[in-house]
Amino acid sequence: MWAADGSYTDPLADVRGPDAIAGLIGMAQQQFPGFVFTLGGPVDANHNQARFTWHLGPYGAEPVVIGFDVVVLDDAGHIASVHGFLDKVPAAA
Repeated sequence: MWAADGSYTDPLADVRGPDAIAGLIGMAQQQFPGFVFTLGGPVDANHNQARFTWHLGPYGAEPVVIGFDVVVLDDAGHIASVHGFLDKVPAAA
């Protein structure tokens, strides 16, 4: 689904390419074992872009992390970029 030069940027990361993006996702899964990503509401899309809120936490429980992403597709319909924002993060211990 990702363009060969697709990018993901949020306050904690800035990576490019499917391998780097997969590695970033893997690190998030290790940091939050057993947690799941769910949509926080409807996806709003127009032209080649979409925005949505997501939740991360134990299934069926209050989310530990809440974020907002904007996805931009290239002309072939592949993900060219994701711009992420963190609205709720766990407090530092």
